[in-house]
Amino acid sequence: MAPPTLTTNNAAVLSANESSQARHLANSVASWYLATLDPHAPHSQNVELRLRHPVHVVTRCILYGNISGIEAGVTEELEALFNDDDAEIKDGGPETLTRRSAARMEAFLASCADALRGDEDPRHDEPRKLADGEGKDGSKKPISRPTSTPTRATSTASSSKTPKMHRQIEHGELLLRLDLYCRTLRRIRSIADYSNGTKQLEECIILYEPKKSIRSRVRLIVQTFLSNVDCVRDVRKTLMNLILKATLEVLAVEIWCEELSDTVDRLASEYEHKVSFGSLAFLSSPDSSVETHLAPLLIKYFEYLQMNWESLVSKCEIERMLRAVLDRDLRYFFKNAVFHSVGHILDVCRDERGFLDNIALPPPWKEGVFGKSSGGDGNKDMDAAINSYCSDAALVSQALRDLRREVITVNGQILSPAHNVPELAEYLGQILNSNQMKKSLGETKDSILRNSRRRLKKRVSNYTSDFGLELESDFFSGGESDSSVASKVDVGLVDVLARRLLIAASRTGAGGDAYFVVRDLFGGDEVEVVPHQSSGRVNQGTIEIIVKMTSAIIKSHAKFDIFAKPCGDSDPLIQFHTTTTETLTLQQSVDGSTVLLKEKKTKMTGWRTLAIRPAYYEKITA
Repeated sequence: MAPPTLTTNNAAVLSANESSQARHLANSVASWYLATLDPHAPHSQNVELRLRHPVHVVTRCILYGNISGIEAGVTEELEALFNDDDAEIKDGGPETLTRRSAARMEAFLASCADALRGDEDPRHDEPRKLADGEGKDGSKKPISRPTSTPTRATSTASSSKTPKMHRQIEHGELLLRLDLYCRTLRRIRSIADYSNGTKQLEECIILYEPKKSIRSRVRLIVQTFLSNVDCVRDVRKTLMNLILKATLEVLAVEIWCEELSDTVDRLASEYEHKVSFGSLAFLSSPDSSVETHLAPLLIKYFEYLQMNWESLVSKCEIERMLRAVLDRDLRYFFKNAVFHSVGHILDVCRDERGFLDNIALPPPWKEGVFGKSSGGDGNKDMDAAINSYCSDAALVSQALRDLRREVITVNGQILSPAHNVPELAEYLGQILNSNQMKKSLGETKDSILRNSRRRLKKRVSNYTSDFGLELESDFFSGGESDSSVASKVDVGLVDVLARRLLIAASRTGAGGDAYFVVRDLFGGDEVEVVPHQSSGRVNQGTIEIIVKMTSAIIKSHAKFDIFAKPCGDSDPLIQFHTTTTETLTLQQSVDGSTVLLKEKKTKMTGWRTLAIRPAYYEKITA
């Protein structure tokens, strides 16, 4: 029996009919664009105003539309959509493109805009003739009038200003770009059709691109590079820009990660070295150097993308998350700070406590962690994403294994380890509707405040870091209810908490947001961030569920050690504690003498807060 990957690969191999469909759509867009563009507008402006909409129409048509009827008289309908920017596209798909599909389209349009050198860039203009009355420095000078009267023809020509004609992309180059783009979309659609809708769109399919397509992509980069570079100082910048934008398109990501940037930088350096050596030795002209040296380097680069696309996409998504949640200036400060001692780190963390205690993490279903797009009906996206996640047997199995390694408490009661989702929900339901829970929900505010004051008096203040990771369930184990009314947790809330627990477990430890944020802020070339280990195994901390009458709070605690490289048997330089908090708003409904607690979805549903604090360090005095 052939392995499943071969079957998927066969689905990604376009048939003659599928290739013809992609070619037909590419030709339709190219012909319409060149027939309707404004020749007096710069190329980049035409791409934005005239090419964007038809590319969007074709993208939706291939991914969600009736692709089988493309050749059966659909051209007129497509052109009607091309001409109407406000036309409603009814293709049975979602209201908006998925986030990564939109990223692919934006990268494609950016590459098309870079296909021609900007006419408005003064560095690339032809030597301009001085206008009458203009000096070499741009200043006005007295106009010397001609002694003879100008002829009628000369007078007419000088009185009328002819609009400047800008260079536009050629039909052949645009068609090649569109053909590669449409073929990519057609492969994605073919794989989706093969799965009968049981899988989400497979956004990155560079693994399945044939060598011919890779050579075409390389040829486009080489041609654009030759036409856009006219001096040595432009080589590196232009080459990196072209390669990285092509990378965003084939990986379908919005931001490139540090590994991609470093790889492209090394490629550009290697090309510059080879070209400079060849030029000094008079071995080749610039054009032949590009074909001889750059093209092979680009072929190897795309092969590198094909082999490592999965890890690269993951790193790009992490970089996107980090840019979204971390302040740019503070992130730059932490990444470039040189700490001289533990005390120095503690002082800096104390100064930036407001930032480190309140790092907002967006809902995973809105940010595409589960492959969903932002926009549209947020609650529907959330439900669909969570259902899809909890329907993936492999992901659920791993999350349950992670949960069994955690110490999970519900208002102080330890949750028994579960081996499947129904068992997890059953154990949760038993605790949530137990007499102890009802008593906990019936406690008054006064008892909570008394307990809080008692604990605060016991705290020791002889610490150089006066803030550590508190178990905040100590302060929130009670509620705001009337103890005379019996409380009961709705069955639906039990299911919601069980599903949220699975997501929380899959996003803690070395695979979670907390780890990536700590590594980004406090990691570096000379130090390594490692999840805290106890007795030879990873201890990912604890997960707390705190149920009150108006909210349910899920807290994921973790510890991370910072080691000097290479990591050996030495003690960590410092330890950081993190708490990721998600609050579920609850609503109460009265059923006789019983108050049912249910989830209430709000705009903040799914948002989490990450707090990062150094561990307690006691000051030792001599």
